[in-house]
Amino acid sequence: MAHYASACPETITSAVESACAAPSVHNVQPWSWRLQRGQLNLYVDRRRSIPVEDPDGRQLIISCGGALHHLRIALEHNLLEPIVTILPDHSEPDLLASITFRGRAHPEGSSAALFSSLERRRTDRRPFDAPPVGSMGALSHGAKEFGTSMTTLARQYGSMMEHASAITAQEHRNDPQYWNELEEWIRSAGSDEGIPRDALPDALSSHESASARAFPSGHLKIERDARDHAALVLLSTPSDAPIDWLNAGLALSSVLLHATASHLASCPLTHLTEVEASREIVRDVASRSGETFQNPQVMIRIGLLPHSKETEMEDADSGADEPVASGRRAIEDVLTIVH
Repeated sequence: MAHYASACPETITSAVESACAAPSVHNVQPWSWRLQRGQLNLYVDRRRSIPVEDPDGRQLIISCGGALHHLRIALEHNLLEPIVTILPDHSEPDLLASITFRGRAHPEGSSAALFSSLERRRTDRRPFDAPPVGSMGALSHGAKEFGTSMTTLARQYGSMMEHASAITAQEHRNDPQYWNELEEWIRSAGSDEGIPRDALPDALSSHESASARAFPSGHLKIERDARDHAALVLLSTPSDAPIDWLNAGLALSSVLLHATASHLASCPLTHLTEVEASREIVRDVASRSGETFQNPQVMIRIGLLPHSKETEMEDADSGADEPVASGRRAIEDVLTIVH
């Protein structure tokens, strides 16, 4: 495989920094990168696992898939085409991808908008207004590229989703190991990992969303009894193996970045697919909504913030009232360069 001369360590380091802006479950950032002789390897770092909530490591690998897609966008913006080999060594299952590089003459048509979205995207736990009619169809094309199907769950099955949420909540309610693990990843402002407490609703704030995970009380104030009209979309895969989890992460990143580029707010959700009984209900709702793949992986709330409708887009573009940004680990903690 030919390597492009401009794929210097500085360029790759910059791309990895952009890749690490990807969302991850509870912002654990479970990725480790190694650059050697013009090849970049992506590993899942199981030292950053959440074994009570995610005993199989499915959510860790989905998170790494998101970082891999972010890397691709950053490289393409710099006129480098990543040549990606998924799960290249069966004897080394934590090696998720190997990437080499070659140059390209022109950027992809959408690369500038998506590259800009890498830094602008935020996980927003506030209630949303409904997204514009027709906007979900455009987002689904990015998921298909990675063998993943995106389905908008029909609102008529809202009571079933409420039941799935109740099952998950009951599973966790009296489990001190779950709450201890979750609390470990709730951090104060300025931390380079975990969920900022400022990004979580406080004890007096609530909104009617069956899709919201119950977190420890935070500092985010939400209008009491505000209603959430977000579209609830599901990413599903044809099977349920590590390659599907990685593809689901690639698709998740694509959907989130395209949503951000379209001035839509978003919030990934994992709790409704982490308990098998609730995951089965999600599977049923997806099937009734037209989904044919039988393995639900991750859900996403997508919509407009009440202040950022198209008639008020200038205010949204100004950056006012943005959700709190979560921290990121230093590049030297996630990237090893072997000279």
